Amino acid sequence: MDEFRDVLEKFERREMPDLWPEVQQHRLLPEPRHSRPSRFPIVLARTHPWRLALAAAAAAVAVAVGLPLVLLGGSGGADPAAAGMLRQVARRAAAQPPQPAPGPGQYLYTKTQSMQTYLYVAGDGLQNFSFTQPLTREIWIGTDSSGRILETGGPISFLTPQDQAAWVAAGSPRLSQADDQIFGPGELLYQDYSNLPTDPLELLSLIEQRKVLGGPAGDWETFDIVGDLLRETYASPAVRGALYEVAADLPGVEFVGRTQDASGRPGVAVAYTHEGVRTEMIFDPKTAELLGETSILTEDSDVNVESGGPGAIYGLVGKAGTIAYEGTYLVSGVADSINARP
Repeated sequence: MDEFRDVLEKFERREMPDLWPEVQQHRLLPEPRHSRPSRFPIVLARTHPWRLALAAAAAAVAVAVGLPLVLLGGSGGADPAAAGMLRQVARRAAAQPPQPAPGPGQYLYTKTQSMQTYLYVAGDGLQNFSFTQPLTREIWIGTDSSGRILETGGPISFLTPQDQAAWVAAGSPRLSQADDQIFGPGELLYQDYSNLPTDPLELLSLIEQRKVLGGPAGDWETFDIVGDLLRETYASPAVRGALYEVAADLPGVEFVGRTQDASGRPGVAVAYTHEGVRTEMIFDPKTAELLGETSILTEDSDVNVESGGPGAIYGLVGKAGTIAYEGTYLVSGVADSINARP
């Protein structure tokens, strides 16, 4: 645990800058001891078990300071339809009654159903193959940063018959992901953002300076951080409304319109495309709740996947049009124990 924290802190101080290109390419995110909530439960594992990716994943967080601000209401913002919809969602978010915050001995609970596409590097001259797996993730985070993460994987499926044949040729390696871990105080990260500023300009300033969550520079990263602050966290209605206002004027935000999440719930969506990945956020237009997210490859991803060696598993790799990730946030609330649900 202490070794993991040391690696993470060193990278945040940019004492390990040589790791950032790999992190940026593969979107590695620390899991499960994450410093920021992730919509990608796992995007790279070098060998089994899956959790051996932790050491590399610690490099996912970098803190950038002194970044230029994008002023709300300035030129070059989001397209008018996206901005208008986000401001409407912001007003509805701010008008919602506050939900109870977890107290001592209680846990912030979130249940997510996701589907992610992976590429497996077989090595030894064998054909690589792609597969998908549904995953149900339940997380309990206490105010002392203790808790539990329960992940249950569904049946593996292959994108093509050729992918399945390549899996058989590789010796039918185990692919299914499932885990149940309990964490003591300080081993997770309880994120209570209810005291963040509710003025959109002030909130934007903190986010752009990466004082709320770490990350590289760029409006695309700010858009991603807005999503991070809305999932697996507790924030007041006013803060949530301010977050939508921040997103409303980000250059590059696109209007998607009426849609539905993977569970069939109706919603409205906006999107941001960066480096060949289009990320869509879906919101409930009545409650402003974040319903789900989808990441779609907009161009072929042909990174040097062989660098991971045999047994490496990558996300965000594939042909243009591939749905790399689809997540649906089903339940969120306060639980009285790590065995209870709201």
